[in-house]
Amino acid sequence: MSILARNNVRLVGNQQADKTLVFAHGFGTDQSAWKEIIPAFTDGYRIVLFDYVGANEATTPFFNPRKYKQLYSYADDILDIFEELKLEDVIFIGHSAGGMSGTLAAIQEPDWFSRLILLNASPCYTNEESYVGGFSHEVLEDLFAQMEGNFHAWASGFAPMVMANPTRPQYAQAFTKTLSAMRPDVALAIAKVIFYSDHRTDITQLPHQTLLIQAKEDIAVPNDVAYYMEKQMPNAILAFVDTEGHLPHISDPAKVIKAIQPFLS
Repeated sequence: MSILARNNVRLVGNQQADKTLVFAHGFGTDQSAWKEIIPAFTDGYRIVLFDYVGANEATTPFFNPRKYKQLYSYADDILDIFEELKLEDVIFIGHSAGGMSGTLAAIQEPDWFSRLILLNASPCYTNEESYVGGFSHEVLEDLFAQMEGNFHAWASGFAPMVMANPTRPQYAQAFTKTLSAMRPDVALAIAKVIFYSDHRTDITQLPHQTLLIQAKEDIAVPNDVAYYMEKQMPNAILAFVDTEGHLPHISDPAKVIKAIQPFLS
């Protein structure tokens, strides 16, 4: 099995550049989620794009539920890509659970990473005692039941809710398309792994400079989570962008680019 085929890896940008950016998408999207972000960085950086296993038709044949039952498995895949491409001193930019998988990878192999940028990421999505993650266990059980009952109907409702921006429905439609491209049983398995993960202890071990970019209104990751991460991560900086929804790199790419650029320089 080719690692590059398994994760549908693509190299773009300036292949002679000294610095490498690796972009990692979140649940329900694939590497195409970054298409409005990438052009701002192609001149000055070597860029690596990939799809997490199970994200789409190209990667689903490699999905094994016994392997991918925790985010650490996706972190291992990231490290496989780094090793295959002989990457080092990487700036990792990850959205949502894709960002948390990159965090776990950077903790395992800190020398391979330079710094991280986490966009609307969360170490724990459930409400636990004094921690506000955003979802009760009852709400998640209902969500999973809907996914199992009629996946495409669920996706059509879930995408607009998470994307927000009701006056710009084209973004929710785009999210619905990539979400619906997932095989239903695979999507359900991955969703359970993500929403039931708890990496609050892990994030305290990340030594790298980390930029946390958070939309001001996000139904999936409340602002409380962003403040929690800023407090618990040793070298984190929190930056809010004036956007709504869980996917600001799709709905408001210019604002996300503006937040990223100063951190890179």
